[in-house]
Amino acid sequence: MEGGADTQAGHELHVQLVDDKIKEYPLKDRLKLIALNNLQQEKQKLDEELDEKIRLLHKENDIASLPIQADVRQIIEGTRPLSEEELQNLQDFFTQEDIQVLDKNIQEPIDNYWGQALFNCNALGHVWGDKDKEILKFLTAVELEMSNDTEVFTLKFQFKDNEYFKNKELYKKFILEAGEEFPKKTEGTEIEWIEGKDVTTKLVEKKQKNKKTGATRVVKKKEQVLSFFNFFKTTKDNDDDDDIEQDYEIGKTIAEEVIPYSLEYYLGINPEDDDFEDCDEEDDDEDDDEKDQDTSEDDKKDKKNRKKSGADEEEEKKKKPRKKSGDEGKGGAKQQEYLYLWNLFISQNIYKN
Repeated sequence: MEGGADTQAGHELHVQLVDDKIKEYPLKDRLKLIALNNLQQEKQKLDEELDEKIRLLHKENDIASLPIQADVRQIIEGTRPLSEEELQNLQDFFTQEDIQVLDKNIQEPIDNYWGQALFNCNALGHVWGDKDKEILKFLTAVELEMSNDTEVFTLKFQFKDNEYFKNKELYKKFILEAGEEFPKKTEGTEIEWIEGKDVTTKLVEKKQKNKKTGATRVVKKKEQVLSFFNFFKTTKDNDDDDDIEQDYEIGKTIAEEVIPYSLEYYLGINPEDDDFEDCDEEDDDEDDDEKDQDTSEDDKKDKKNRKKSGADEEEEKKKKPRKKSGDEGKGGAKQQEYLYLWNLFISQNIYKN
């Protein structure tokens, strides 16, 4: 789910800029700068090879995770008993007395599991309409289907009978071409809304005036309103790129975050929660006193260092990814990820050989 053409174009422009700058230097320095540039390009090729190996490892990991997600779905839906391996640490959650009387073969679905997991994901907080949470109570399963040899992926949402639409399944398919960062088109389900239950539109009255006679009339028109279920519309090449990119970001969040880490979201735990720690009221009072003493100095620092508003920071927290991030977090998250995946790649090749 990573790529592309825009990144490559940006790199080529950067290389041309370096070449142009080198030509501005005196002849005596230019030779060494050319040599340094060629060495730097060799390093760049190694970085690109590493990025491709990491991308393939991500892909391999995603494919290998599909059977695990199948087990997760069965447990959530209550379609099979729990295995001894899955219950190996019961003593961490129950007393010995409780374990003796537990019915380990219980096969009942977890009510509103996926709806709660989706709604609890802060990164999706901007997509919900007024009625969406109620509709999500009828959601029974969320599945990810991936292609082995392309970046195409499909999200499927299973629903039980409800009063809003007739569909049993809604899907969204993202079609990416080789080297592209975003899909050029998507395929989605046409939702069969029950009359009067469409939560993606509203009727508004518009006054129209006849240019010739001056007569006026009132007509009713449908306007799109905020709702997660707009996500399932089909988009094409000539549609608004912002709509396609927004749908793609929603799709990636569900595929890379909500589905593999659904338990955490169901429990109301988000990745950015790790950035906060509990503090005592006394600590708060001490901090307030210190702030009062240094108000003028802090104000100066704030004006100098302020780059983003509180709203921007909050929005960034909501979009903070758990993995596959190009940003650096605590301890250099990207470097740690590269190192882990590179060691994994090396170990796999050593094992194969």
